[in-house]
Amino acid sequence: MVAAVRARTPAASAGLAPGDRIVTLNGAVIRDVIDFQFHGGDDRLQLTIERAGVRHSLRLTRRPGWDLGLELEAPKAAEISTCANKCVFCFIHQLPRGMRRSLYVKDDDYRLSFLHGNYITLTDLDDSAFARIVEQRLSPLYISVHATDPELRHALLGRPRLSADILPRMQRLAKAGIRMHAQIVLCPGLNDGPHLERTVRELAPLHPHVTTTAIVPVGLTRHRERLPSLRTLTEDEARALVQTVAGWQAEFQASLGSRFIFLGDEVYLQAQAPVPAADAYEGFTIAEDGIGLVRRFEDEFESMRLRPAVVSRTVTIVSGTLYAPRLAGLVARLPFEGLSARVIAVPNRFFGGTISVAGLLTGEDIEHEVARLGDPGDALLVPAVCLRDGEGVFLDDGTPEDLARGLGVRVQVIEASARALVQALRT
Repeated sequence: MVAAVRARTPAASAGLAPGDRIVTLNGAVIRDVIDFQFHGGDDRLQLTIERAGVRHSLRLTRRPGWDLGLELEAPKAAEISTCANKCVFCFIHQLPRGMRRSLYVKDDDYRLSFLHGNYITLTDLDDSAFARIVEQRLSPLYISVHATDPELRHALLGRPRLSADILPRMQRLAKAGIRMHAQIVLCPGLNDGPHLERTVRELAPLHPHVTTTAIVPVGLTRHRERLPSLRTLTEDEARALVQTVAGWQAEFQASLGSRFIFLGDEVYLQAQAPVPAADAYEGFTIAEDGIGLVRRFEDEFESMRLRPAVVSRTVTIVSGTLYAPRLAGLVARLPFEGLSARVIAVPNRFFGGTISVAGLLTGEDIEHEVARLGDPGDALLVPAVCLRDGEGVFLDDGTPEDLARGLGVRVQVIEASARALVQALRT
């Protein structure tokens, strides 16, 4: 379905309009946006569209390399393959009641993995899906592994009705030339220790098709009624894991030409260990999963050659409790005379538990903490990661405007980059 058409583009010239349903493209039946991308690479396209129940034929011509000027609608919830597993650590199972329905959708759709980097378990991937992945070269895919021991993985996924044995499926994808990024959600006492070692050792031979393996700590909220008992890493365990991963990285760098194993930023912060240098993240290919975001942000901050300036204002900067101390240290070094910038660590009362990252803060929790601490000054700076893309609302459905009215202060939403932060502090 066509969502938008930009003016003065090939799509606009061909007569496409929002609401048109694309039925065929160069003779091929179009099921979704992947089919459109796969069949739509030519410079001359013949489309069959459906508009108001009537089918029409359109010709679309573009110059080589030009964008079509076309935006397609995202899949609706009913069109997404949902996850039938009941993973013991599933974050969606830990959400409180009463949130908007879309937040409770558990997707396990290989199309979203290819398009958006969503992680999938491969437990419900049938032969037709395998065939399409291979035919259309849907690569890379993002795979939730957690453990390669079939029995342990079966338990971690909540004992699904389908086989949880993942290695044969990943080997099949690797043989077809599909790149994969693997993820292990680490649950102390379940898939750590020797089990983690086994998983790492059994994934490594699939490199370079398994390009990276990320180890991220389990996130636990206070809403775990009638769910399995889990815990997070202790500080000692976090320090030990940092050392273990460093050893694996050195080994795999020598044998594979890649560090292969990457550890979530949260573990380094919890362990109070140095965050690895930028080259240790090998291009930051999985930064969106919390692998290297701290290093990328802080290196950007250090790279800015800031001249002394007079900035006469008082601002409050919102952060999660995990990163706030480091952020405060960076802000304190800014050469801006007259700037009073306070970084506040906002406790996550909404989710509770061990949730300490800025991306899961709600408007209500931010308002509560700012009001408790007193005058926020001239402006309140809120990281954009707190807001849902495209909708501009917090997880509790509040808006920055609601927050501004509640506190009586101007709220600035800023992107999660050092340059965006510095620019917001200047203005």
